[in-house]
Amino acid sequence: MARFRFLPLAAACIATAALALGTPASLSEAGPDDEKRAKDKAAPAGPTYRNKSLGVRTSGPAGWRMVADKLGAVSNWKRLATWNGKDTDGQAVLYTRPRSATSLDALMGSVRKEWTKSVGRLRLDAMRKVEKSALNPVAKVIVDGSFTRKGKTAKPKDGVPPPPAASTPMRVQATYYLGQGHEFLLYVTTRASHWTRLRKSLRRMRDELGFDKQVTDAPTGEGSYRNEKLDFSCRFPKNYSVVQPQRQHHIVKFVGISGGDPAFSIYAFPYEGDAAADARRLVTYYTEDKAGEAERRRIEVSGTEGAEIDAKAMIDGADMRIWIAVIKRGDICYRLRCVIPSEEEAKGAAAFRAFVGAFRFGS
Repeated sequence: MARFRFLPLAAACIATAALALGTPASLSEAGPDDEKRAKDKAAPAGPTYRNKSLGVRTSGPAGWRMVADKLGAVSNWKRLATWNGKDTDGQAVLYTRPRSATSLDALMGSVRKEWTKSVGRLRLDAMRKVEKSALNPVAKVIVDGSFTRKGKTAKPKDGVPPPPAASTPMRVQATYYLGQGHEFLLYVTTRASHWTRLRKSLRRMRDELGFDKQVTDAPTGEGSYRNEKLDFSCRFPKNYSVVQPQRQHHIVKFVGISGGDPAFSIYAFPYEGDAAADARRLVTYYTEDKAGEAERRRIEVSGTEGAEIDAKAMIDGADMRIWIAVIKRGDICYRLRCVIPSEEEAKGAAAFRAFVGAFRFGS
């Protein structure tokens, strides 16, 4: 049983369709969130997406088809799943990225900046923020907009100009969620003529986007973490979130407020080889599988000799610097990992040394 002992104590981006269409220069702020949530829960749900490692789940409207993505990104957003509505031109896309905003107001400011700096045919009708509460476990910013989609113009026939292409009014709603370690974006478009019919289903999808506890209530502070079962302890930086990953052998993760902060993880798994053998596997992974760079050197952690991996690789579309300390104790191999954007290399190197230096086996 792990226990925690605490000591005293951006910018959101617009999905592909929005970038292609642009945004106007004016924004308006609406009032409180919709008061019809109880009625909306009766709206039938469609296919469900769930990601245990990120702790997020949601269901699309009934009758829509869903495709879960393995890869794909919009700027620094990674696409997770797409729902498509037949005969409505409706589409909902769920994205995620490491958290960059320090607060809900900061998130709203960055969203406002991104939407207003673009130009085009997209009209932004409203923007509002929804604070975290019992009904809203994750704070969010909701943006409503609209645009007119022009149809394809036919080619002239026998020298006669074709009639003007038909236009289709479209509605847009983008919802930005501010989680502990990640931000999420649900970007929805559909024909304006179908918006009223789909509104309840789409509102339910937006408001009932589900999050596991580590996304909403991860403990923070400057303190220590101890795992009784594996008999080790470590320290994590001030204001970091402590996340219990839903992945085998991933024991604990510590993440900062900003995507530019180093992220720390501890892994433990049965392994027959020694620390050097596992380190060689990691070098092969980063140099061959990830087409990056990696080198191995000796290191000592809690009086135990091991191996250190110093690597550079692309992770989720970004250049990252990775340090991993590998040690073996009994039949268990441990990995102490630190990851940070390459431009923050100096900060990451110092943070890794401090993290490894504070790791201890025993009481």
